[in-house]
Amino acid sequence: MTGTGFGDRQAARRQLVMMAGTLVVVLVVINVIAIYGLDRIGREAESYAAVTERLIETTDLAREAQVGFKTQVQEWKNVLLRGHVAEDLARYTAAFHDQEAAVAERLDRLHDRAARLGLATGSVERLIALHAELRDRYATALQSFDPADPQAAWRVDHSVRGMDRPLNDGFDAQVAEVRDLAAARRKAVEAEVAALTRLHRQVLIGVHAGGIVLVLVWLVLALRALRRG
Repeated sequence: MTGTGFGDRQAARRQLVMMAGTLVVVLVVINVIAIYGLDRIGREAESYAAVTERLIETTDLAREAQVGFKTQVQEWKNVLLRGHVAEDLARYTAAFHDQEAAVAERLDRLHDRAARLGLATGSVERLIALHAELRDRYATALQSFDPADPQAAWRVDHSVRGMDRPLNDGFDAQVAEVRDLAAARRKAVEAEVAALTRLHRQVLIGVHAGGIVLVLVWLVLALRALRRG
């Protein structure tokens, strides 16, 4: 009996050791799951945030192109209103063409960026086409500008009046489209992170509950073994 009692106590101790080991394993598993879950949530948030940031930058680029176009139109008016002296005409015409080229370059960058983001590029291509058409019409109108004629500025400006409106409207629509897309993507980020957080919490709760049940089972078995001893 003594030998049997000693053996039972030894068995109980082994069970307690196994229970402690199991608890350690459960805690390690919980920590691993917690770290993995937090890392995944962080990586998803960073990924979505990066895309949202690029969309915001695209909106800024579209707005820069629009502001540049307004400056181009102002330079055109400078040509007509202040270009009655040869030196001034050359200076303002050069400024007009420089701004025209800058707008075209921004539109090309806007198209490339939209394509890289997987956005529809049709609206940007329409802006590029409108700007190219406007460039040709400005060039044609400028050929008829006679600096020596006091009425030339009025006639030339009248020939292109209102041509900038479709392009300005197109810029407004493009900026609004990308801005709305950025807002929608931001909401998607928040929803995705919230879903991952809920899933992470549920998994941790499940693992904790399983660990607690396992420890209780081992504890009951150990107590029974001790009583038998």
